[in-house]
Amino acid sequence: GRQPLVVIRFDRPNVPYQQALYTAVSKTLQVRPEASFDLVAVTPNRGSASEHAMAQSTVKKHTNRVLKSLLDMGLPASRISLSATSSNTSASNEVHIYIR
Repeated sequence: GRQPLVVIRFDRPNVPYQQALYTAVSKTLQVRPEASFDLVAVTPNRGSASEHAMAQSTVKKHTNRVLKSLLDMGLPASRISLSATSSNTSASNEVHIYIR
């Protein structure tokens, strides 16, 4: 599969991801000014249905926060796509950012 540019693990409150995200996206845009990005919300594939639903709701909030960070950096919304998946390997809610 594709390697994510950035993986943000929301395994605690107030994860300080902005600087790492900004640095990675800035470096990418220096090399590929036309680059677009895929934001993928990843939830752990375990627990009961209600736990899974709660995780999906939480990761959606995290993803929206990351999206807002990218928009605040001046990236046009047209160059960001959102999707969601679940993973057997992730231990916490994560947001993966890929270069498209």
